[in-house]
Amino acid sequence: MENIQKVRDFFNASAHDFDLIYTAQKGRLRRFLDSYLRCDVYERYDLALEECADIANKHILDVGCGSGRYCVELAKHRPAKVVGIDIAEKMLQIAKALAQKNKVEDICEFLRVDFMQHRFEEKFHISLGIGLFDYIDAPVAFIKKMREITLEKLILTFPSKSTYRMLIRKIRYKLKNCPLYLYNRKEVEEVLAAAGLSDFSIRKLSGTDNCGDFFVVSTLHDCR
Repeated sequence: MENIQKVRDFFNASAHDFDLIYTAQKGRLRRFLDSYLRCDVYERYDLALEECADIANKHILDVGCGSGRYCVELAKHRPAKVVGIDIAEKMLQIAKALAQKNKVEDICEFLRVDFMQHRFEEKFHISLGIGLFDYIDAPVAFIKKMREITLEKLILTFPSKSTYRMLIRKIRYKLKNCPLYLYNRKEVEEVLAAAGLSDFSIRKLSGTDNCGDFFVVSTLHDCR
């Protein structure tokens, strides 16, 4: 619970700045820095949307949805429902406003809940956990629960260990009192296997200093 509060505080304080990553409404320097330092963020966004190309009439879950950028874009493809959950209320305020602006509020539902404590009354065809496992101290249990409520596919990312950039990020997060967890490929494979996933692919995304995320897609044959 202590870690959850730390992550909530961090994202409530940085909600607006975080959402700027996905907009053009920022200065030239910020646009350059985002395009150079966060190229993997844009790559994982595009890949996740590609994996969700055929979602008409399906139910989609985005765990750790943040400011709702994935939810709103997915909702434009007319799924039956998109549920975004997050623990930071200021992130969800942005998400709800974005859904209204794009006229998809009838498809999007946003919930401020702790995923591990929340009881789901429905199952989802596809569940996303993008930019989420950076902050999860028990990823195996988390993925197991995602698997239990998902019928077809999990789309997940894990932040990679690298040299100076991730060291700088770790120091920065420590100063802001926010936990951060990093992985190498072997550790990602071990987490996925321990969570009961067998059919999965892992793609290393681009990034300066080899810091791009591991992008994971797992097909859940036995859950259909």
